[in-house]
Amino acid sequence: MAPPCEPPSQQKVIVHTAYPLWRKQALLTMARAKELQDQGNEVTLTYCNSKAGTCAANYAGSPIACWICRNRVKSTAAALGIQAIPLETGTEAGPSNLAPSMSEKKKLAEGVQSGITSTFRTFIRDSNASRVISRIKRRYFCTSSRLLQSLKNLALKKKPDRIEVFNGRHACSRLALITAESLQIPFNTLEGTTRQKPIIFRGHTPHDRIAIQKRMMQHAADPQVADSYYRQRRQPKNNKFARKHALDFAPPRAEHFQRKASIFLSSQDEFESLGKAWVSPFLNYAPIVYEACLQNPETLFCIRFHPNQADISSDVITPFQKTAALPNTCVYYPTDNANTYTLIEWSDLVITFGSTVTVEACWMQKPVIQLGPSFFDQLDVSYNPTTCQEFLELLTKDLPPKDRQNAARVANFEEYDFDPFRYVEFNGKTMVAKDLKIARPWSSQLARTTDDLFCNAIKSWTGFWSKRKRDAA
Repeated sequence: MAPPCEPPSQQKVIVHTAYPLWRKQALLTMARAKELQDQGNEVTLTYCNSKAGTCAANYAGSPIACWICRNRVKSTAAALGIQAIPLETGTEAGPSNLAPSMSEKKKLAEGVQSGITSTFRTFIRDSNASRVISRIKRRYFCTSSRLLQSLKNLALKKKPDRIEVFNGRHACSRLALITAESLQIPFNTLEGTTRQKPIIFRGHTPHDRIAIQKRMMQHAADPQVADSYYRQRRQPKNNKFARKHALDFAPPRAEHFQRKASIFLSSQDEFESLGKAWVSPFLNYAPIVYEACLQNPETLFCIRFHPNQADISSDVITPFQKTAALPNTCVYYPTDNANTYTLIEWSDLVITFGSTVTVEACWMQKPVIQLGPSFFDQLDVSYNPTTCQEFLELLTKDLPPKDRQNAARVANFEEYDFDPFRYVEFNGKTMVAKDLKIARPWSSQLARTTDDLFCNAIKSWTGFWSKRKRDAA
């Protein structure tokens, strides 16, 4: 658990409610605002006042969803005694001289694309080719731009000491960070940990991999904690992806090969959604993997798709057909029976594209080559080439495993790093409110479910046309 390091009380703090329709996000935002107010701070809760806006929780632009969203914030804030100020998205947004600058528009557009990529599970090139998704992106950008203009106007008037918001990746929440940067106001971002605990990132976002790894390195390298953590990750009840692992899986026989290597792919759309700071020279997996297998015929390569890739609308399978035809490869597609941990144990060398397998394999004392940026690329738990040529050269060497110490720090971070919230508790399964009530839970869930159905229909349609184009080619 992170030590308390709150700034002095009686500060002016704007807390922006970026995702009122989402249960966890709304809970942490409201709970944080209430706690800040209890500490003596002057808290202003901001929210979108759009009547038919488009955002990460309402891609359909439903007026009903907007009504539920607005009233959820207003009712909850009123019950908590917190001042809530609506951010206008019409002509009331503010004077034209507060309109977003070109650099701010680019950051906002990146936030829009982040949400689109995550929701529709499509690569940027495919979402740009879809007329329906392109229209949604334009509406989302328009709504976010007006909100940004309105928030900047309010911040100039209020002169807050700090701005806080959940996550900061989508345009809905990124606009708060853009405002903070534009007006040189300190900011914090809120998140939930993998252990369903609240956590505060002071001065950076949850996807700032450099800052996150610095925080990881502050933890003790406790081998007992690490051993327990990594053993638990192998259990289906603790790891949703482990539920898809075949317990009776047997790796291929390799008596005719000098070495065994496993390549673990990641969900490319997840990395694309994180923005420019996560751009990788290894994002186009297929030709990189093909060249590695082609140049090392004495090595048997098992190529393991991530189970999460099964839901990607863009085509991730066809590019690997040429690789699958090589005599020294065995490809396990997203829905194939396989077991990640059995493959790690079987391997002499593990190759990842930035997934948690990086630290898991390091802890299992396997040499790991990691391709591209990740939350582990500064921890010295793997060999990190920066070009394809460096990667191919590493494959020719007998690499020893890296020290496990920092993999143990990652485990300690995952297990124990969080910030307790007075109004949030863990019920054994998830985060729930404590002595606090968030208004309209059922109507909010209905609005979210309705939008999910809308998004799934578009995703299916996009995937259908992507497949038709692929088959025609």
